[in-house]
Formats: sequence, C-alpha cells, structure tokens
Amino acid sequence: MATSTNWRPAWWKEDKHESAWSRVKEALRRDWDQTKKDLHIGGHELNQDVKDTVRQAAGKQSLPPIDQANPPKVIGDWDEAEIPLGYGYGARREFGQDHPTWDEDIETKLRSDWEDPRNDSPRKWDDVRGIIKRGWESGG
Repeated sequence: MATSTNWRPAWWKEDKHESAWSRVKEALRRDWDQTKKDLHIGGHELNQDVKDTVRQAAGKQSLPPIDQANPPKVIGDWDEAEIPLGYGYGARREFGQDHPTWDEDIETKLRSDWEDPRNDSPRKWDDVRGIIKRGWESGG
C-alpha cells in the first residue's frame, strides 16, 4: 500500500508543525538509514547513533546531508587520559587481590578516593569513570 508523503491531518498548520517536523523527519531518516546498515539490510554508514538522532531532532546538532556521515567522535588526547588510566591501573594492582573484577564495591571506593577534595582530582568522576575502568582492566 503506497502512502502519500504530502498527506496532513486537518489540524496540521504549516507555521506550527512543518519546520519542526522537517528537522525531526531528517534526523529520523538518518537514524533509519543507519539502522538498516547496522542490520545489513541496506542503508549506509552515517556514524549515527541515538544521541545524534535526539540532538539533531532537537536542533542541537547540525544535520549533514543524507548521504554524508556525521563527523567522527573524538575521544580526547593522551594528556586527558593518562591520569585516569594510571589511577585505574594502579588501583587494580593495589586492590585487585580483594577485588579481582570491577564491581560496585571497588567502584564506590575508587570514586570516593577520586572525589576526595584532598586529592585535587583534575576531572569529575563521571567524565573519567570509563577511562579509569579501562586502566583497571589493563592492570591485571
């Protein structure tokens, strides 16, 4: 059954609905195309994830043309990762015998240490948790 792309309900007002819908529609179109690629049923790589879709739909992230991928995500410089990686690595060597795997107990302890004002930690825990965990996993 074919559908018309121009159909609108009687209550639809161009000035109220159309511009927002156009933005949301394009974000969802990109998401749909990426989903088809991910499922190996067509589509193409757009470097699109749900965060991109939500930001684009809300107008907080630009919408590249449909045939152009989103810019790659930059995860940061070594200088930003070195301290949290080292912290996680050292913590595993220090506490790994009692905590052979990353769990809630060790995370709570490490977070408490990281957030202790006397330690003057350079960044917030939530910003570095994943990096610290990666360091922990490397310290075995």
